[in-house]
Amino acid sequence: MNDTNYKSIDFGALTRAGEGLTQWRALAMGFLTALVCCALFWIAQFVAVKMGSIVGVLLMVVVLLVTFVVWVAGSSAVGVLLMDKAREVPQRSIGDAAAFGLASVPKFLLLGVVVFVAVLAFMLVAALIYLICKIPVLGAILAFIVHPLLVVIASAALIACMWVVFPLFAPAVWSGLSFKQALASVFAIARNRLVQVVLMMMVLYVVLAVVGMLIVSGVFPATAALTGLASSVIGGGGGYGMGGGLSSMMNMFYSSAMAGAMLGMSVLAILIFALVALVAIMGINLLYIQASAGLDTAGASSDLEGAFGAMKEKAREAADKAKAAAERAKLAAAERVQSSTDAREATAQREEGDAPAQDRAALDERQAAAAREAAEREAAAKAAADHQAREMQARAEVERQKVERERAAASAAAAAAQASSPSVSPAVGSAIGGVVAAAAASVLPAGKKECKACKHVIGADDLFCENCGTKQ
Repeated sequence: MNDTNYKSIDFGALTRAGEGLTQWRALAMGFLTALVCCALFWIAQFVAVKMGSIVGVLLMVVVLLVTFVVWVAGSSAVGVLLMDKAREVPQRSIGDAAAFGLASVPKFLLLGVVVFVAVLAFMLVAALIYLICKIPVLGAILAFIVHPLLVVIASAALIACMWVVFPLFAPAVWSGLSFKQALASVFAIARNRLVQVVLMMMVLYVVLAVVGMLIVSGVFPATAALTGLASSVIGGGGGYGMGGGLSSMMNMFYSSAMAGAMLGMSVLAILIFALVALVAIMGINLLYIQASAGLDTAGASSDLEGAFGAMKEKAREAADKAKAAAERAKLAAAERVQSSTDAREATAQREEGDAPAQDRAALDERQAAAAREAAEREAAAKAAADHQAREMQARAEVERQKVERERAAASAAAAAAQASSPSVSPAVGSAIGGVVAAAAASVLPAGKKECKACKHVIGADDLFCENCGTKQ
């Protein structure tokens, strides 16, 4: 068993907390920090009241954030000065302490983030367990065991945070440890010396109460008596004694002198607050030095590194799961869009297919009318072609008859000439007949000729007669 876990408590070490009242550098730093924070807080309220818009609210939030940073940095500067005194080493300058305090601000912010994540993780695990407890019969048995266990774990965590983590993390940082080292040191103290630290914190609170009562027992009566006297002499409207002091505080703005006196009392109140804070910070530093003395923090540091590694791994797994869920959601959204598109197309097709029957009938009727009109145009064109062919045939027949009449007339004229002139020789008659035939042939239309056998008028390029079929 590790004996360092049960180290005896030295309550006498806490009596050195009063030494904080004698450290003028820490007192000056604490007084300036409180004064600047009060001024910044008043500026934030003034900006919010005067501007009264969203810009004013944003400026107020910015000023309050600056106030928080100044408060943490100034408190850390005071703490590191008192830590030097508690460890009995040479104190650093006010500038070095202020720089150290400003560099400590991210560590305190990171502690807040870690605590928030731890509380959130515990609540999620508890909610999951309670969800499992909804199982009939088995869930009741599980709830009977788990619910008190969760309450005990949460209680122990709250006690450790309120009495160890929050009070002792700052001294661990002020002693020069990094964030992980300070957290490991506080974790080791909470795991090994929780009872001792709680008892020492209670003793420290008693010391602070005694110091506070000591200061108030002198300051409050003196303030009431002298404020009443100042009010009666200066003319602020009050009287002598405690009642006069209170009335003068109510009527302080009736006189500029009383207003100055009250502002001076405000500064004195800030100084008194700084003195009490010095005692508290000095006591916490002494408590941390005694609680961490001889304590091995290597195991706690390895446990924290393992916890941080597990948290990082779980965070990475959660990020991967979130990414996969986002991809699935994206694919599902694309599928829903495609489904909606297909549904719209199907609806359009159904609407087109469910058109009224009279529309389809009208369409069929228009198509039939167009077909009838086309047939009528074709029949009219065919009739016109037949009529033209008949007219051409009739003209050809007329030409043929005309040619036959002229040939008959020529033949008759040749016969009459031969009969009236018997002395003409046959050769001359033949010549006359040839001339008559040539004359008769010359009256044929262009591109026409007579059949050799039946003298029917045919085309000049025809090889057979269309009347008798004789080859030409």
